[in-house]
Amino acid sequence: MALGACDSMREMGGVLKDLQALQTGLSTTFHEPAVTVNVNNTRYLTVIFVNAPNAAQPEEARAAFARQVAEYVRDHYPRYKELTSIAVGFRRQTGIAGFSMSSQQVPYQFATADLGSRRTAADSTGAPAAGIARQPSN
Repeated sequence: MALGACDSMREMGGVLKDLQALQTGLSTTFHEPAVTVNVNNTRYLTVIFVNAPNAAQPEEARAAFARQVAEYVRDHYPRYKELTSIAVGFRRQTGIAGFSMSSQQVPYQFATADLGSRRTAADSTGAPAAGIARQPSN
């Protein structure tokens, strides 16, 4: 029984390490300092950009950005094959004097079957797609 618990803890540590690396990579690649990454039941991954300038873009640009984020997850998350879907959304968060308010939208969901197989660095540069503007956060 103890051996099984050790294996579970080791697996959990590996998942957390992979999620942290993904979060850091998303933040760096998309120039967004506030990114949260969540995985539920090892199958459903959600990426939320907090106070991101891209949230104010027109619908078409937001959808293209979300697709690009999902493709980044496909190409960089080592446990991608375990996923069923990737959701991408935006959270607006404000606060003053110890109080905070937030609103969140997660309108973009991509089935991993539609995103296809993971691409390696040899077939993908990881650079933003042409026509998608990235705005550095202040």
